[in-house]
Parts: sequence; C-alpha cells; structure tokens
Amino acid sequence: MSAPTEPHSCELCESRLILTFGNYYSDQGWYELIDENYFATGEAYVFNIAYDEAVSLADQGCELFKWLVTLRRDDTHSESYLRAYFAHNSREQMVLDWVDELDDHIDGGTLERKLIVCAEKSELAAEEVTYRPPNLFPSSKETVETIKSWLQECFTTHVECQQLQKSNRPSDGSLTGPRRLLHLSGKAGHLQVRLQESSSSSTFVEYAALSYCWGGDQPVKLKDNLVKSWIKDIPYDQFPQTIKDAIQVTMALGLQYLWIDALCIIQDSNQDKAEQISRMAEIYEQAYITISAARATTVPEGFLHDRYVAGEKGFRMPFTCQDGQKSAVILWQGREPDAWEPIDQRSWCLQESILSPRVLEYGTHNIRWHCARSRADESKLQSDGWVGHSRTFAQLNMSHPLTSSIDWTGLGESYKFVEVWQTLVSHYTRRGLGWYQDKLLAISAIARKMSKMTGKHYIAGLWTEFLGETLLWHPNHGPDAKQKASRHATYVAPSWSWASFSGEIDFTFGSTMHLLDLVRCELKTQIANDEFSAVTGARLEIKTLIFRARLRKGFYGWFLWDEQMKDEIDGSLMFDVVEADVDGEVVEDEELLLALIMTQDALMLKKKKGVEEYVRIGIFREGQRMTNRARWEMGEVVMV
Repeated sequence: MSAPTEPHSCELCESRLILTFGNYYSDQGWYELIDENYFATGEAYVFNIAYDEAVSLADQGCELFKWLVTLRRDDTHSESYLRAYFAHNSREQMVLDWVDELDDHIDGGTLERKLIVCAEKSELAAEEVTYRPPNLFPSSKETVETIKSWLQECFTTHVECQQLQKSNRPSDGSLTGPRRLLHLSGKAGHLQVRLQESSSSSTFVEYAALSYCWGGDQPVKLKDNLVKSWIKDIPYDQFPQTIKDAIQVTMALGLQYLWIDALCIIQDSNQDKAEQISRMAEIYEQAYITISAARATTVPEGFLHDRYVAGEKGFRMPFTCQDGQKSAVILWQGREPDAWEPIDQRSWCLQESILSPRVLEYGTHNIRWHCARSRADESKLQSDGWVGHSRTFAQLNMSHPLTSSIDWTGLGESYKFVEVWQTLVSHYTRRGLGWYQDKLLAISAIARKMSKMTGKHYIAGLWTEFLGETLLWHPNHGPDAKQKASRHATYVAPSWSWASFSGEIDFTFGSTMHLLDLVRCELKTQIANDEFSAVTGARLEIKTLIFRARLRKGFYGWFLWDEQMKDEIDGSLMFDVVEADVDGEVVEDEELLLALIMTQDALMLKKKKGVEEYVRIGIFREGQRMTNRARWEMGEVVMV
C-alpha cells in the first residue's frame, strides 16, 4: 500500500467485524482468560469469523482481510477463529492471532501482529480511545494552525505558564541570556538571516531556541573570522535542513529571532563557549518557545518531512461505545506506540528540555506541546495525533526517556533534592555525548538552577550537603548497559565524581545514615569562581571511619582481607571498571583504604604514589556480620 492518507474501509470488513470496550456480545466480545499471563490484561476479544471465511473475503479484495490472513501460524486451520488481546492495561496495543482456544499463543506478539487502536477526535469513540491516527504531514498549513492555537491558548489562559515565564525573565526587561541571536526576515524564497549581537543593556526580544542533534561536526558554524560578515548576512542556502526547518517554524509562529548554539556561539573560541555555556540556563529559560527537532538524528535530516513509516497500514472498523452508540475506530499497523526519539539520546538536550518553559517537540510519531500545565498533568498534553505517554519526570524506569520538567518548589525537601539529582544523573548518563570533556558542562545549567533555587553547594557533579548520597554512585556493568563504562582518557572530573566515567551511572540505595564530615574541598575551574564551569582539578577531604585492608583474589573473585585477623572481610565489592579491567587498576595483595560513607557503604580508595592522596576505585558494602567494625578508626582522607 502507498502512504495511508485514508485508512482502508469497505463493506466486507465493516459487515463482519466490530470492536467494543463495553459489555460482552453474543457472537463478538470480551471473554476472561483462564490462565494468568504476563503478556495480556486478563481477557481476550473474540471476532466471530473463521480463517477460511477470512481467506474468501481477502480474495474478494478487502485489504484488512488480506493482512489478517497473513497472521496464520503453523497450527492455523480453516476453523481457527480471530482473537485479540491487549498487551497493556492502557488498551492501546492490540495483538491478533488465529487460534482454536482462547488461551492459545498469548506471547505479547511481534510488531507484525500488533495494532494500535486509534480514534479520530471527531468520533464518539474518542471518549474511550486515547490514541489518535498519526498526522503524516507535520509541515502542513493545518498543522501550523493547530500549533498556533496551542501557543495562543498557553499564552493567554495558562496562569502557571505566565507565572513561570515572568519568573524566568529579568524584571528590568534586559536581555541577559543569549549574547547573539539570528534575526529572520523576508518571505519564502527570499529569506534573510543575519547575526545580531546583544549586550547587557539590550532590550529583551522574544526568541525561539532550537534543541537538536548535531550528529557530528557541523557543516555551518560560527567562527571568529565570520562574525563581521554574518552580522550583515548569512547565506540561507548553505544551512542544513534542520536549521532551515527551524527557521521556517520560527517565522510561521510570528517570531523574528532564533537561537541556535552552532550559529550563535563562536565555536573556535574557548572563552566564548565557556561564557555562553554559563548562560545556558537563562538562554533556554527565557526563550518564548524551544523547538525540539526530536526525530532528526543528524542536522542534515530535518524534521518537517512526512512521517510515513514504510509498510504501515490503517484500517477503519465499526466500534460500539459503552453506552451503545455506534462509532468507528482505526486500527493502525506497522508503527510502535512509543519510542525513544533520537534527541533522547543526546546529553545536552536533557537540560534544554527541562529548562525550557515551552517545548514544541517534533517527534517520530507526532508533535507534542509541553508547557507548565501539561507537565503538571499529562492528561493536558497537546498532540497532533498518536498520543501516548508524555514521558514525564516521574517515570523512574530507565527504559523510558526523561524529557519533562522538575518541581523546583519541592527541592527544599532533602529527600526530594537527592531523588531528583540521582534520577537526573541516571537518565543523563544513558544519553550519548559527542565530546566526553563536556560531561559536566552538559548538565551544568540544571545544576546551576537547582543551586539557585535551594542555596545548595555544587562540586564536580556532587552536592556538599548530600555528600553521602552523591558519592555512592556506581557504573552499570549489567547486561542491559548500552555501552561499556570506563574512565575518561583525559581529566574531566576527580575520581570521586561520577563524571570521571563514561557509561551509565546508578546510585547505591539501602544505607540510611551519613557517617562522614566534609573537612574541605578545593575546586579549580575553567572560569574562576564558577563551580558550574569545566573542572580542571579538585581535592575532597573528608573525616570518617577508615580501615586498611588487602585486596586478594580467590576462586569466586576479588575479596578484602583483614591482615590482623587473618580473615576475609564480610561484604561485597563493586569495582568502578568492568571485571576484565580490574587487573589493570590494582594488583593482588595491594593495600586499599576503606572510607565509610553511609551505614554499610564505603569507598574503596587506592593511594597515589609519593603523596597522601587517594583515588577511588569502587564501593565496598559491608556484610551483615560486620566482623571488624570495632577496629575501624576515625581519620581524615584526601581524595582526588
């Protein structure tokens, strides 16, 4: 089939198939499954049609039955009937099979057997069915008008959004965020783009910001020798497609100014990059709207092209509402219900999404409108179709991306602050970072905002008020890890910071009490007196219970040895590096220092040669027996 601009419908399928979420029907309806099954919701739907009749209807030209007969299994025969079940309680993703018994083949289904049940907004069924058919044309005039209506509604009626915007902007009307903006003018075919510089005395102007995936080095980027010529004019034709699309959207929304990092930050000036990165929180917070090119993996791709997925199909089916009224639904096959967007893989884009008061997200399946109201209540999420989950900050499952906002007002509670930061770091480190030396910079704007809101003190990815909780990080070496965790090749952060590692980071839970005191912390940064800029050196001195142990290797792996008691220390070791790389960091019978951080959790530290400084190599969790706790002594240790 070609792109399904109109879902298939015909008298053949409409006369033989009907769907309902309501009461059971005598010949077609829901029946309780006998066996409990992880892949189903407890009941299945029976369509009163046999396989041989479906073949006959397919031969008569019905596209729906042509597809249904391809779902036959090896044990399907002429009298097998069509059965459906939902894989989730949300009643969105339906799995279809030809079976002889209701409980046969309940296995969650493959993509080829799955359908998404949609309802057009105008249908009565839309009250019961939350998904909408996908809008295949994100650049259409109708889509632009829809977006304008969302913006108008948000700007004029959302009190919480108005308050957030006001709190993010300087009260004197000055422009404190971006140093430069792109000024857009002209019309299609005769667009003019030029660079406009601002100063602390410049009057605030409304602008859009772009959040996007670079996908490698940029073909067009601002350099020091281009600033003067770009102030006059930037040739529009040289822009890659994502930039052109962002310009098109910005002008369609009636805005004249656009901020894009590659074009508004001097890319060959370390000083300018450092200064502008330090303003990143203000740049996105003060933007009128952030355009998120979520579906584009690289900048040449663009994000306004048609959304058709090869091979997908749409079928219209009669639907009986629970009150008995007749309506229709659309069964959409060949498109996943929800997925990570390419932009969810880019580290920089996490803070851009969280800090922006309004985000217009151009995704793989739909356009989504995020604002303060929809973030507080995902039922208020606006979309041009295919509405799934809004992927809010509350989703702690690492299989879901984190793209929403933070309840800044709740950060005054200690447990909430720690929970938010640990969750942020876990999600952030599951994203890709093109240049590992940006590890701390790409989350610094969020840290700056959290510090501003609470007065907490930030040190190289940790917080002094919550040292215990933030020191107990560990790389994910499990089978679900997308990349191998390893130390950076050059200095990015001290060994005691999670930012010293690539790969996914999690935090140790279970300990309940702080057992350390901060003696002093020395931090050297790229920008003097700015703890949120790139770290060039750091020393952390703490006072806590310490114990010296020997590292040994036995039949079941590495363990710690109490030299005085001549016995193994009860507990478990978690090295920062993967098991295969441990031999490269330590040698057998080497002395380690254990520094107790929380009730049962200690850092494993290795002494540097010639100095009284230690580097972190992992975490030790003491066993329940605590065989040698009485001989731990209070002491001070310096970590670098």
